[in-house]
Amino acid sequence: MTTRLRSAALTLTALALGALSTAQAVTFTIGYQKGGIPNILKARGTLDRYAAQGIDFRWVLFTAGPPLLEAANAGAVDFGSVGNAPGVFALAGGADLKYVGVTVNHNDTTEAVIVPKNSEIQKVSDLKGKRIGVARGSSAHAFLYGVLRSAGLSFKDVTVVPLLPPDARPAFENGSIDAWAIWDPFLTTALQGSGGRVLRDHAGLGRGDSYHLVPGRVLQNPEKKRALQILLAELESAANWANVNRQTVINQFSDELGIPKSVLAVTVPKSVPFNIRPFRASDLKPLQSLAVAFREAGVLPRDVPFGPQTYVTLPAFRAALPTLGLK
Repeated sequence: MTTRLRSAALTLTALALGALSTAQAVTFTIGYQKGGIPNILKARGTLDRYAAQGIDFRWVLFTAGPPLLEAANAGAVDFGSVGNAPGVFALAGGADLKYVGVTVNHNDTTEAVIVPKNSEIQKVSDLKGKRIGVARGSSAHAFLYGVLRSAGLSFKDVTVVPLLPPDARPAFENGSIDAWAIWDPFLTTALQGSGGRVLRDHAGLGRGDSYHLVPGRVLQNPEKKRALQILLAELESAANWANVNRQTVINQFSDELGIPKSVLAVTVPKSVPFNIRPFRASDLKPLQSLAVAFREAGVLPRDVPFGPQTYVTLPAFRAALPTLGLK
């Protein structure tokens, strides 16, 4: 073989190996929101080391759960963490999404209906006839439903103004809305920045948990499913780490998201203990109840039958890591 032919053969071999390497690599896109365990994991950079294993984890920030799950259903996101309502709305709209994990909320003050400091609204019943800003299909939407019911009101008794947080904040401050149903860290940011006051939080109403979902296609792709299991294991490790490193979490969140430490000093302790676990059949009950309530309120387009087709119980997250063939 001539030198030129040998050189050409080596080049073709290198290209073939490169193509093989590319074919084996997988990109896994994580949708996340401000705050929460995914954000802690991102700030720590833990997933970067899996690039050597052929897994490229990418991150996309969303302002709320509904647009995150829309992106997941459209194929732009492989995983997302949201409140209790977004998944219900997405499934009602025909999305092919599966629940894979749960984060239990242990605090009553992570969401609230707030009003301007000098507002004439003093109790929930005073909301009748008022304009209330809320992100449609968000956990705050579900929370607002419960708040109104606690005072014998319904969505028909108020004007619900669908606003995502970036648009709701100026509307709240300029008086375009009379009240705002919102979650942290936007809640605490608004209270500290605008002088608003809490009209009602979750106390006495029950708390909504957070849920972790993936498109059905992720579970059907062996490489994507492997990346998912790695992500879930690392999220559990991040949660355990955060519980004993609160101040570091506050510092990292502030640097990562540009949120004042005065806000994070309030919101981070609300999330302790940070936690995540596999989704179980028993976790369907509160979601089904929420779906029924929203259907009766005329908000959902159709019934959502929750069952085995809507979730997957994966092996215990961290315990499964050694079984995934990592080097």
